[in-house]
Amino acid sequence: MIFDLGLVKQHLRDPAAEEEEYIKSLCLAAEQTFNHHTGRRLYAADADLSEQPANAIALSEEIQQGALVLIAWLYGNREGEVSGNRLPLPTRLLWGPHRWPNV
Repeated sequence: MIFDLGLVKQHLRDPAAEEEEYIKSLCLAAEQTFNHHTGRRLYAADADLSEQPANAIALSEEIQQGALVLIAWLYGNREGEVSGNRLPLPTRLLWGPHRWPNV
């Protein structure tokens, strides 16, 4: 998992221990959403990207913060009771500069 589970749980205000697997699945969904939204391939912050595709990008604080917002939004809106088909505004603002050209 690319995102720091401890930081995610802290951002969610220490959810119940039995929800850890669910939170891990939200982290994976956030990673996949980043890849889809930006046209990039996200790697861990300390990954060696020299042999990776041109669209590879290492986790940064900005990307992490956008993911935290998205994960919290998914956690709080489990039934999808929101209007529109958009990412939360802070996530879009934080991830937008990382979009691969023509995405």
